[in-house]
Amino acid sequence: MNTKSRILDAALTLFNTHGTGAVSTNHIAEALSMSPGNLYYHFRNKDEIIRAIFEQLFGEWDVAFAMPDDISQLSVDFVGRLVHANFAIMRRYSFIYREIIALLRQDAALAERYIAVRQRGYAGFHEIVSALSAIGLLTASTKDAGQLADLCWLISEFWFASVEISGDIVDEAQIQRGIDLMMFTLQPYLAGA
Repeated sequence: MNTKSRILDAALTLFNTHGTGAVSTNHIAEALSMSPGNLYYHFRNKDEIIRAIFEQLFGEWDVAFAMPDDISQLSVDFVGRLVHANFAIMRRYSFIYREIIALLRQDAALAERYIAVRQRGYAGFHEIVSALSAIGLLTASTKDAGQLADLCWLISEFWFASVEISGDIVDEAQIQRGIDLMMFTLQPYLAGA
């Protein structure tokens, strides 16, 4: 693993554990037993590290939510795999989901990039829902399918924040609750579920 990847992995672990506000570049360097100067050679500041972690997240979204070439291959199992993949990504990047609004307010460049990627992802998510409807796997009307997509998107984007606001810890049980909530939302509309 190269030095940049090691820095990003260490930062991700620290941010997930302590939050971005409590972690400095010195903390990241210390966790890697590296000098702050060496870290600054690769990243000028914490904002650059956070932006790079967001780019990793965007790449994982692209892989996890890629549609198969043949939509007739979509199934209830495919939907379940998407939901589980989504929550696995949320777990891996939990600090982003907990701190998203503050992070975007602090960094205009990050906000601009995130909004562009989010809009593309939102459109792609609606395409998945439309494809499920087109092959009869989703039995919702066009209007209901759009609202269902919006509801699933909201659960995805804000589940971790909701858990923490409630005073709970985002652990495996809470992740499973999120998965169950998403599947509960989808189940009445999934043919053969």
